[in-house]
Amino acid sequence: MVEEHLAFVGSVPGNYDKYLGPLIFDVYAEDLATRILVPENGILIETAAGTGLATRYIRNRLSTSVRVVATDLNADMLKIAESKFSDSENIESQIADAQNLNFSDSSFDSMACQFSLMFFPDKLAAIKEAARVLKPGGSFHFNIWDSLEYNDYIRVTNKVIQSYFKESAPDFFDTPYGHFKIDEYKESLGIAGFNDVEISVLPKVSKAFDARQVALGYVLGTPVRLQIESREPNSLSDIVDSVEQAIGKEFGTSQLSAKMQAIVFTAHL
Repeated sequence: MVEEHLAFVGSVPGNYDKYLGPLIFDVYAEDLATRILVPENGILIETAAGTGLATRYIRNRLSTSVRVVATDLNADMLKIAESKFSDSENIESQIADAQNLNFSDSSFDSMACQFSLMFFPDKLAAIKEAARVLKPGGSFHFNIWDSLEYNDYIRVTNKVIQSYFKESAPDFFDTPYGHFKIDEYKESLGIAGFNDVEISVLPKVSKAFDARQVALGYVLGTPVRLQIESREPNSLSDIVDSVEQAIGKEFGTSQLSAKMQAIVFTAHL
């Protein structure tokens, strides 16, 4: 995977949090949080926590006696996450690579990872690290996006972006929406030592205030922005406008909704 697929930098994290958070991430973050159980005085680690969208829901649901360690490889994303929590919330954050965690064996009761495993170059290594740092009986909770076929806003957005380029079109969305094969994750979880795996295919409705929110979120709130600017820097605003128009044509211009779908895993040691 090329580095530009991981480039949540500059203004991208802020737009990601502002526009995509309420559009597609919050509803799944709330779902993921409801699946997590941690004993009193236990400890949970979140890998690839990003701007803390799932972290907020997880922290709200767990006992304040549970320590939450939010990690991410991207300092710009983690800085936004840190701003969402007070010193009294028993939460800490640190830079960490989910594929090579700097924590001792059997350190955590539970692990969460929202919509990030698709980005890891070595997914098996990340899953093995989850098994290593979890205590016996610990649980690993993560979700991934299903394919473009089941995620309407991004399907339309990607089609518009592709139409602007005759060759070398931005391919960022191939990563989050291209790694959805359940059997591959099941196999990796088995190799890593997880012996009890629950899998849910979870359709939801994505609601947007207006079509502009969708366009700004997907184009300016993801690394596809950097891919566009590196290829056709003068086309960015035109692409945002075109995405807005296409979304508006198919779903309406205000108070719109569309289908989205994710796959949720809970794995126990």
